[in-house]
Amino acid sequence: MNGKHAIYRVYQALCAGMLSLFPAGRQTLVQGDGCITRIPELLKTHGIKGVQVITTPGTIRRGTIAPLLAQCEDAGIRTVLYTGVSPDPTVAEVDAAAECFFISGCEAILAIGGGSVIDCAKVAGARAVKRDLPVGKMSGMLKIHKKLPLLLAVPTTAGTGSEVTLAAVITDETCHYKHAVMDYCLIPRYAFLDPGLSCSLPPDMTAYSGMDAMTHAVEAYCNRFCSPKMKAHAMKAVSLIGANLLTAYREPANKAARMNMLTGSYEAGIAFTNAYVGYVHAIAHGIGGLYHVPHGEANAILLPKVLAAYGSAVYEPLARLERKMRVSGGKPEREERTSVAEDGSREETDAVLAEAFIERIRRMNRSMGIPEQLAMLRKEDVPELAARALKEGNPNYPVPVIWEEEQMRAFLMEQVSK
Repeated sequence: MNGKHAIYRVYQALCAGMLSLFPAGRQTLVQGDGCITRIPELLKTHGIKGVQVITTPGTIRRGTIAPLLAQCEDAGIRTVLYTGVSPDPTVAEVDAAAECFFISGCEAILAIGGGSVIDCAKVAGARAVKRDLPVGKMSGMLKIHKKLPLLLAVPTTAGTGSEVTLAAVITDETCHYKHAVMDYCLIPRYAFLDPGLSCSLPPDMTAYSGMDAMTHAVEAYCNRFCSPKMKAHAMKAVSLIGANLLTAYREPANKAARMNMLTGSYEAGIAFTNAYVGYVHAIAHGIGGLYHVPHGEANAILLPKVLAAYGSAVYEPLARLERKMRVSGGKPEREERTSVAEDGSREETDAVLAEAFIERIRRMNRSMGIPEQLAMLRKEDVPELAARALKEGNPNYPVPVIWEEEQMRAFLMEQVSK
């Protein structure tokens, strides 16, 4: 380990120690089929007379939340809709949502949608209370330092875990750069996990969001300084997602699978809020910014490749995840190689089990029609993508292996035209 890497590790260890001292927030989790019907009464208990509902035109068009909006109005709570959220929420959209909140005189924000909607709502809430602090200045860790308006998050996808995390990703549309905004005040006060809301998701969105959640859990689990408590959250997430994602993909109306996916995404959100993500996300953010690839799709393609590139540094954690998956019911599709233990019994090595886990991810991708390669990646973009990934990842993410520019460029070049 060179001197710079040693400094990175000291910084990461200090951050891990500080995170354990910060309050995790007093979030209340509400879950179960139809649980969103409890929202109007909850708003009333907080004395809310006007709530901004941030969602998408598609959610309104499908009529999924029409009964909820009517219930709010019947309870004397004024609802103000903001639906200008794109799949990659932009600075302009956040600012418009914040202005809408400010002008309308609302007292709370209700985000109903996928990670993009919830991320937009979080940062819009921050902009509403910090009107002199632009999104670009919020980028990074702990830049907001102010309590947001009452924020309720209702995820309709099982992916980002944004309903429980301190993070939000907002795209600067002028330079195609994704700002990762992270502060404890961004954690929503309430999270509602209602499986019925995700049953209408198209199969590709189920696949992408599910693999996004899987990536959160795996990266958090493999990272340095991940505490035993966070490892438990991450392992639970991997187990739930691994056992339910294909069912949710193939049987969209299966509420049991949908509920398990929402729970897995939530558990993964807790894990990576405290243990961070890694180079998969750092690269995927650049890919999404330059080529507008869905974030979950980019993560899914990159996850097995980055894990393989880490090599022996992740054999042990991936082996533990593979063992857990097999106990949870995910049997390997082929007989693996074994070695002889000291007592003469046959056992699989960590290296073999780690490769089995990576292959498991590849099989899941193939089963859901996710491509194996980043076909859009251009050779001339590699320097920019490498720079963006390293700016995001070093020294912030306690990755299993620290890469510098040479390694990052080499990895990306291997993905070009393959």
